[in-house]
Amino acid sequence: MFSPDKNESGSALPEAVARHLDADELLRLTSDILAIESHRNAPGHETPVATHIRDVLRSEGIDAELKDVCDGRCNVIAVLPGTGSGPTLMFNGHIDTVPPGDMPRAFEPHIVGGNLFARGACDMKAGVAAQYYAMIALKRAGVPLAGDLIFTGVVGEEDGTSEGSLDVIANGPKADMVVVAEPSDLDVIVAHKGFDYYRIEVEGVPTHSSRPTNGVSAIYKAANIITAIEERLIPRTNERLHQLLGAASVNVSAVIGYARNEMVTAVRRAPGDKPAGAVVPDICTIYMDRRRIPGETLAEIEAGFEALLNELRAADPSLDAKLFFTPGSEDLYSHPPLDTDPSHPLVTECLRLAAQEVGIPPVPKGVPYWSDAALFNAMQGTPAIVFGPGHIGVAHSNSEFVPVHELIKAARVNAGLALSLLS
Repeated sequence: MFSPDKNESGSALPEAVARHLDADELLRLTSDILAIESHRNAPGHETPVATHIRDVLRSEGIDAELKDVCDGRCNVIAVLPGTGSGPTLMFNGHIDTVPPGDMPRAFEPHIVGGNLFARGACDMKAGVAAQYYAMIALKRAGVPLAGDLIFTGVVGEEDGTSEGSLDVIANGPKADMVVVAEPSDLDVIVAHKGFDYYRIEVEGVPTHSSRPTNGVSAIYKAANIITAIEERLIPRTNERLHQLLGAASVNVSAVIGYARNEMVTAVRRAPGDKPAGAVVPDICTIYMDRRRIPGETLAEIEAGFEALLNELRAADPSLDAKLFFTPGSEDLYSHPPLDTDPSHPLVTECLRLAAQEVGIPPVPKGVPYWSDAALFNAMQGTPAIVFGPGHIGVAHSNSEFVPVHELIKAARVNAGLALSLLS
């Protein structure tokens, strides 16, 4: 491990590495990729920005390739090889963003008040740039590494499928440790909640609304279920606690009820139009978002929902309601939580470096949002953390930004982490 004494650049890194980490150069590299659209509506999706990153890395003598994942969408994968006598470390970040929406100058990176504004500045191209710039600095410095340093810029995170990271997990390259560059305010994140979607479909009996007692309203039945979720299931769920994440949670996110034979009419009518037909509704679907903490299983969660429905069926034998699980995608059945051991060297070294370079207390944190780090952790058993510049609260917003001063700090920590773990 290198000395914690600060050098002339104000960094604890060896001078041979620190002199290749220039804040202005990193700002330019970051701005370059922010100017390239890489959302689901952009021509080529992520491939243009992946190609740009590949070319930048190749110009530095780093082995970098595009890997087709699906429909012409490409990951960019780069390797700074070690001697093979040490562990491997992967820097990972998604290179797609959400669409620009109403954000002004979304693809014209500009600085206001020390903050860099653009779509993807926070989530998460700044973090990605800080990762591969650290790799560039190590290459320029000629520092020998015992293990490989890998960079994977991946596709498909923002559309909820995480196809890019899943492809890395399935086909390589493999790593012993992973750092995902989601915005963390430069805190070291070792835990976050998982999430999954459920729905309850409630059946009723349709009839003409002039004689409602001849039918059974699925909406009224669903209302009783929603009340029970709020009054019984949510308090039970909130009893499940995690030291860093707090309580598990369940949220009713949408309710849709209608009469089957009036469904098309109901969907076509705009808000404010007359009601969708004179029929007692015979179907109502309750959509739920369940945030789970480490240690909870899908079977336990499903059992909790079923227990509630059984209680309601006992009180109302006519209740016809069924629970369904909604997979995230064909390839991503569930979104697991992240749970990395805080005593692992990946964590302790990143905490030490962040304390030196950023000036934050060396305390691991948990966050409520989800990231691809959980996939490496849950599917491969690989220790993974989240570490990156920016604040999640401005992600996807029309005023998305990243503090400029956090860019170089993130790159310094990344370079130091690779040195510490791989040298």
